[in-house]
Amino acid sequence: MNFKRIASIVLSATMIAALAGCGAPAAAPAAQEQAEKVEEAAAEQVEEVEEAVEEAVEETAEEIDYAAIPQSVKGDVVTLKFNFVKTSSDPEYGWYAKYFNDIYEATNHEVGYELYPSEALGGSADVLEMAANGEDVVQDCDFSYVATYVPDIAVGMAPYLIQEPEQIVKLWKSEVGQEWEKALEEKGLHFLDIHYFGTRNLICNKEVHNRADMASLKIRCAATPMWNEVVRVLGGNATNTAWSETYQALSQGVADGAESPYGLLYSAKLYEPCKYIINTNHLVAATTVVMSQATFEKLSPEAQKALDEVATNFAETQIDRVNGVTEEYRKKLEDEGVTFIDIDKTEFIEAAQDTPNYFPEWSEGLYERVQKAIN
Repeated sequence: MNFKRIASIVLSATMIAALAGCGAPAAAPAAQEQAEKVEEAAAEQVEEVEEAVEEAVEETAEEIDYAAIPQSVKGDVVTLKFNFVKTSSDPEYGWYAKYFNDIYEATNHEVGYELYPSEALGGSADVLEMAANGEDVVQDCDFSYVATYVPDIAVGMAPYLIQEPEQIVKLWKSEVGQEWEKALEEKGLHFLDIHYFGTRNLICNKEVHNRADMASLKIRCAATPMWNEVVRVLGGNATNTAWSETYQALSQGVADGAESPYGLLYSAKLYEPCKYIINTNHLVAATTVVMSQATFEKLSPEAQKALDEVATNFAETQIDRVNGVTEEYRKKLEDEGVTFIDIDKTEFIEAAQDTPNYFPEWSEGLYERVQKAIN
């Protein structure tokens, strides 16, 4: 990182600013012209400082050696066992390692961690239940799993509701999101964060150009009501299997398709049984990272605050990380012989308007409240 360059520029800008401030209050025209030139020079220096800082930040990001970050560190108060879907070869593995290492440092070593990729501790629902029962585990999962405890949370996965990644953190920090947090705490769970996972698209073993083409297709999804609803909106037939069984289901004809962001479609090698990705963009998807409320309450107030600050920062910066690898994964999928199909999404979006009717358990006006909160 070029700190010498930044320091030099800042010093120059300071000297220029000082000169600009030395003129008499009632300057002569010549002096006034000189002052204006000094101000212009100062503005140029400020712009150069900003550019240098941006370059330094980019260099810092490039310098992070994710492989060197420990996979486990024992905490002085708790050691969190973090269970997540992605494999150890996925970029998010490194991002998560840094995330939890940052928590370790920010909490003054109160919170340690162990990483369990590919859901090595068990399925999302099982580990969430462990957390609700007070165990020192953490699970990343979509809204539909957390909705088992607080049904209203499922609305965050309603197809085509969230349109931009930035709306995810906005929803989390909104009045609605804070209500969900409190309700979840009463069930023994605590949101560590809610962040952008990626935009989900279909991958199928045959071409799809409209919703009618989906009518005969079996689409793999998780066994939750909202996932079944996602497949209904897409026009297909839900086939409930665990993510770990998706490749086998597609290879053996149990399912004709699945859906996920490009990165996960690639890392799971779904391009082998399926050669068509249909850009439905049906979910600008969020991942929740959930821990035990009992575990959270073991921490000192200072560690709780530090943990929340690190988590919020992770959620806010994750958008750029995910967007930064999306096109890279598209190119990798193309190199594996995958054909990408762009479609008119109008009829899919129209089908999604009926989603609230399939969830009578939601509180009154929930869908509209979320729309207002994110827009």
